[in-house]
Amino acid sequence: MKDVYKILVPTDFTSVAETALAHAVKIAKIMDGEIVLLHVVDRDTKTDEARAKLDPMAEEVSKNENIPTVGKVVTGNIFDDIDKVADYEGARLIIMGTHGRKGIQHITGSYAMKVITNSKIPFIVVQDRVVFEGYKNIVFPIDFKAETKSKISVTASMANKLGAKVHIFADYEDDKFDKQKIDNNVAYTKKFFSTHGIDYVVEHADGPGDFVKQIIRYSASINADFIAILNLNYRSINAFLKNSEEALISNEAQIPVLMVNPSSEYISKSPLFGDYQTF
Repeated sequence: MKDVYKILVPTDFTSVAETALAHAVKIAKIMDGEIVLLHVVDRDTKTDEARAKLDPMAEEVSKNENIPTVGKVVTGNIFDDIDKVADYEGARLIIMGTHGRKGIQHITGSYAMKVITNSKIPFIVVQDRVVFEGYKNIVFPIDFKAETKSKISVTASMANKLGAKVHIFADYEDDKFDKQKIDNNVAYTKKFFSTHGIDYVVEHADGPGDFVKQIIRYSASINADFIAILNLNYRSINAFLKNSEEALISNEAQIPVLMVNPSSEYISKSPLFGDYQTF
């Protein structure tokens, strides 16, 4: 039996959700995958109305893009049911649109961040920015944390599948011990990418400051297609981490963010992320 690569796309029928679907179409073509469109209603009486919108969308993608696509309407709360549906469908990737930081805070509150950061399945979070012809540039931020190494294989595999160049972007650090950790992480990453034939370049933050803002500025300057970040909230309630992740996800440059839980068990089973292992 074929192991189908499924992409789950939650939709509220807005333009942001259409952008998420456009990304799903491009990645599904690369991965020879399928798409599951999800819409959640708060009561059963809205099911027929939602189905009337969702089914034509799924049929259009199936027909025009030649990608098997189904619509799924469930009754409940989208922030409780995304992971449940993803698990039931065997989804390997979730692509979801957001309306920026104001949207995260005002419309969905902390629940949106909770869904994204608690998910074991990789999330790509997008805004209204249009999808380009292909994926050419992935920004790979590096700081002094040891966990940075956990996303190397994920990024390398994704770059290989999508034909992208990886831009290693290293943090600036005055402390000599933390600087040495950053240098070690950069050296490790370069060696890994070189060994596996990944096209990459190394850039450094030009001084002290907010690393998140520096990442966003650099990503915008090279017209990046993704920023790859490691989801550490699966085991941490550190407020700084959550604020940093939210700032990246809702960046004003509207660059899509790939957030991955560093689960080696999941990564090893994912055809988009599991080509290489670092440990």
